[in-house]
Amino acid sequence: MVILLDSSGSVTEEQFAATKKFAADLVRHFEISKDRTNVATLSFSQYVHTGRKFSDDVSDESVLKAIDALPYEGSFTRLDFALEKLQGVTFSKAQGARPYDKGSIIKYSILGFG
Repeated sequence: MVILLDSSGSVTEEQFAATKKFAADLVRHFEISKDRTNVATLSFSQYVHTGRKFSDDVSDESVLKAIDALPYEGSFTRLDFALEKLQGVTFSKAQGARPYDKGSIIKYSILGFG
């Protein structure tokens, strides 16, 4: 699972905080481990900030800390940069992503306000 949060000026700091709370609540419903659900976290605005890679320590605590640490930037909205980073970096084997399986289902869901 990748949690990608919009930290651009199109959301307020309060909305960004609410989105982080929602992401943390969502993660608590999964069994976090290398074999079950692993989580990468990123936020984007003018820049893309990686909070956690798939190759980082896998625990509920590490994921929740990474979500909490994602910064609010409040600048331009560069979703294109974020999606490029997801495809080219975050989902790479070097970052700890699982290899793609033709039978896998990849779903994108963009959560946020604005």
